[in-house]
Amino acid sequence: MLKNLFIRENLKWKEVKKMKKILFLLLALVIAIPAYADISFTNGGFENGDFDGWTINASNPGAYSASGTGVTNYSSPNPYWPGGNYAVEVVSPGADPSVGINMTYNGSKAAKVGDQRFWGGYPYQYNWINQSATVTGTDAGNLYFAWAAVLETSYHSYFDTPYFEVKITNDTQATTIYDVIRYEQDGGFWTSSGGWQYSTGNNISYPGWYVEDLDLAALGVNLGDTLTLTALARDCNPTGHAMYVYLDGFGGTPPPPPGVPEPATLLLLGSGLIGVGFATKKRFKKQLN
Repeated sequence: MLKNLFIRENLKWKEVKKMKKILFLLLALVIAIPAYADISFTNGGFENGDFDGWTINASNPGAYSASGTGVTNYSSPNPYWPGGNYAVEVVSPGADPSVGINMTYNGSKAAKVGDQRFWGGYPYQYNWINQSATVTGTDAGNLYFAWAAVLETSYHSYFDTPYFEVKITNDTQATTIYDVIRYEQDGGFWTSSGGWQYSTGNNISYPGWYVEDLDLAALGVNLGDTLTLTALARDCNPTGHAMYVYLDGFGGTPPPPPGVPEPATLLLLGSGLIGVGFATKKRFKKQLN
């Protein structure tokens, strides 16, 4: 009888020790989660299902400028041609109709600027969206976002091919901190798929998508600075080939891959498990007394 009691109590102590290890690991994980800067683009993941917080723009050749000539405010769940003149829409997870890559990176929504139709079939060659946000918090932190681009192969001369641009400016300091612009003939950037091409991406498990992590302090950004994001798609000259770009997850926390919880969710989960662990440990001690 005493032997059985000893074995039972010994097993309880082993469970307590095991729980301690789990608690320390969870605590280390929670502490390791970095503090992110408070820079948030309204509806940065387009999870509202519309373009709330964003300005939609469109123009014809010669009218486009970085300052947004011809800017038109428009907000709708799907301001999509022929219901509107803007080749932009909010999309859900699924395969891109031209090249098969995922249309979203994380969450249930993403933005699509431009579409599969060339601009000769509807009013505008240039389509773009933009939004400004201010850097707050305790330090500049990082800015995270994801994008993927798709174009229709044209074989035109370099500057006549379709192109896209994703650009971030520091309006406070009048500087550009990020600017990716690619034409069809930029070798090594595109992967071919039939008569279309898509950005190769920097995520092996998620083809086509680039996931960006900008260290704002290293780029000279200070607290209080205002940043403006612009994403543009331009169909080719002379009108026969299309260009579009997908956008997702703009903000001060990284957009995790599908199925991976956001850092805040992970923190909450870890805190809950730690609480359960302490309660379990307390119960074990009470049983042993």
